[in-house]
Amino acid sequence: MVFNHTYRIGLEDCGKENEATNKAILTILEDIAGLHSATVGLGLNEINKTGCAWVILKWKVQIIKRPEYNDELNVFTWSTTANKLFADRDFKVLDSNGQTVIIATSRWIYMDINKRRPVRITAEIMDRYESEPERRVFSEEITKNEIPDTEYKEISYNILRRDVDYLGHMHNISYLDAAYEIMPEEYFNGPQFNYISIDYCKELLKNDEVKAHFYRIDNGCIISLNTEKINSVITLKY
Repeated sequence: MVFNHTYRIGLEDCGKENEATNKAILTILEDIAGLHSATVGLGLNEINKTGCAWVILKWKVQIIKRPEYNDELNVFTWSTTANKLFADRDFKVLDSNGQTVIIATSRWIYMDINKRRPVRITAEIMDRYESEPERRVFSEEITKNEIPDTEYKEISYNILRRDVDYLGHMHNISYLDAAYEIMPEEYFNGPQFNYISIDYCKELLKNDEVKAHFYRIDNGCIISLNTEKINSVITLKY
């Protein structure tokens, strides 16, 4: 089942040259995923009843043409596949002329928010979404981000109150905020990154001591957020 919703790029969504920021784009994708789940009875309002919530493991986003201020976007999302451990969801964003401007895919687990562990995704849960495995926006399978075997710059990062969401951990879009905070000025002030890939390996909590590793690559950068293990890997490419 394909679910769609219309969005308009507002002032708060814009950065350089009045274009939508990557944070705004991820926020729209996250929002429509939540709206879709709400229509099948597994949304934000049901968490107190079920004790479970969808938690993201992976974002992969390709921006083909960056939306601008006041653009109206028609955003589509649907479940592609699921097994007992995780579920995949794809997205397509069209402009007012019907042209595809963004494609994205994602991977999610269904988590018991009290035990802080994944629960089995049952057939009854996935039947509600009416998955469409033949409708994929990327031809290749989802893969993990690789950390380069090269030098890196280490930077401390403090998790702030604003980074933490209703589940008590660092919100998935706050990882992108952290990446932009950590990167050197020439990256922050340089061209927009039109490819975003984020792996969420282990959740970050409010009091965690985080060390970020910044890697330069030919067409962008890679940033890992680490405690005693690698918690997240963020790849940004032009």
